[in-house]
Amino acid sequence: MNTKISLLAVLAAASFNSYAVPAYRLSDLGVLPGDRAFSQAYSISENGLISGRARGRMQIPGTTDQLRGPTNAVRFYSESGYIQTMGTLGGTSGHGLASYGRAINNSGLVAGYSTITPDPNHARQYHAFVNDYGKGTMKDIGTLGGPESRAYGINNHGKVVGWSNTKADGSDHVAFVYDSETGAMTGLGGNLLGGSRSFAFDINDLGQVAGTATLADGSAHAFAYSNGTATDLGSLDNSGYSEARAINENGWVTGWSLTESKDYHAFIHNGTEMVDLGSLGGDTKGLDINNKAQVVGSGTDAEGKSIAFLYSDGQMFNLIDLLSPSDRAMLKEIREAASINDDGTIVGRASFWTDEANGKSQTRAFMVSAVPVPGAIFLMGPAIGFLGFMGKRRARQQAA
Repeated sequence: MNTKISLLAVLAAASFNSYAVPAYRLSDLGVLPGDRAFSQAYSISENGLISGRARGRMQIPGTTDQLRGPTNAVRFYSESGYIQTMGTLGGTSGHGLASYGRAINNSGLVAGYSTITPDPNHARQYHAFVNDYGKGTMKDIGTLGGPESRAYGINNHGKVVGWSNTKADGSDHVAFVYDSETGAMTGLGGNLLGGSRSFAFDINDLGQVAGTATLADGSAHAFAYSNGTATDLGSLDNSGYSEARAINENGWVTGWSLTESKDYHAFIHNGTEMVDLGSLGGDTKGLDINNKAQVVGSGTDAEGKSIAFLYSDGQMFNLIDLLSPSDRAMLKEIREAASINDDGTIVGRASFWTDEANGKSQTRAFMVSAVPVPGAIFLMGPAIGFLGFMGKRRARQQAA
C-alpha cells in the first residue's frame, strides 16, 4: 500500500468536502432594552452596514411598569452590539407608531417606510422615507398622489424603489423610483405587464429594477425593468404567480414562483430563463442575491417548520446546519435569511433561546459570517508531518 498516495487522497477528499459545504459563524445583533423586545435585520451593504427594525420597552418614571416602545427602523453595529434607532415620521410617542429600515447602501443611507401619525384605531398609513446617516434625519419622500408609499430597496447612487398609491382612495399600487439627490419620485406605471398594479422591491447600481406586476388576466408575475422597459420573467409553472425580490449587478433576479406541484420555490432568473432552486421539503422564497449568484431566503422543511436557506454553487443548504454545534445550541430556529453581500455575510432574524428548559425564546437579528479557512487546512500540518515520518521510516528500513 502506498501510504503517501492514500493519505493524500484522503486529504484531497477532506479538502473538497470542506470547500463544497460552507461554514458560518453566528453573531447575535442584539435587541433594545426591556422585556418582550425583538429585532430583525433586513439588509446588509457590501461594506457590512446593516439595517432593520427593533422594539424595546421603556420604564415608566416613578413606577416598576414598562411601556412598550414603538417599532423603530434601526442600524445595527455588529462589532459593538450597538443599535441606533431612527424614530418614526409620526414622532417618538403615540399608539401604533412604527418604522422599518428595509434597505441600506454603502453610504449608510437607509430606505424604508414609517407611520406618519399616531392612530388609536390602528388605521395606520405609511410613507416611504430615506434616513441619512450623516445628518441623522428621517426624510418623508412623499407619494405619487395617494395616501401611502413604501420603500424596499436602495442602490449606491441613492435611488430608492418601492410602491405608492396614485388615487386618493388608495385603491391602486404603482412602482416608483425616487432620486435622493433631486427629490423626484417617478412612477413606473401600474400597467407594466398589462395589468393595473406594480410593486418594486430592489434596484441595482445600473438602475435596473426588480419587482412584481399584474397581468391583464389578473395574475401576477416577476419583472425586471431597465431603460423604460419591463420584462415579464414568467413563472416556474408557466402560468401562475411569481414575485421578484432582488436583483444583482449582473441583472440576475431572485424571488419565488408557484410550481406545477402548487407550492412555492425560490428561483434565479439569469436573463434568459427562470431556474428552479428547489426546496428542503417545503416552500422556499428567495429574498436576496449577491454578485456571485448566491441566494438566501426563507421557507419550510418537510414537517412545515420554518427554515432559512443559502443557495450556493448549485446546492441549497439549511442555514442552521452550516453553523458550529455551539452556535446551533443558541438557536431554536432561524426564521429568515434576508440579505447577503459579496463577502457571503448573511443577516436576518432567528429565535434565540432565553430559557430552553421552559421552551422560551426571543426573536433577534443575527449575522452569520463565512469562515474563511476550510476545516481541512488544519489537517495539513499533522498530515505533512506524518508523511515526512513515514518517508524517514521507509528510508531506514531500506538501509537496513
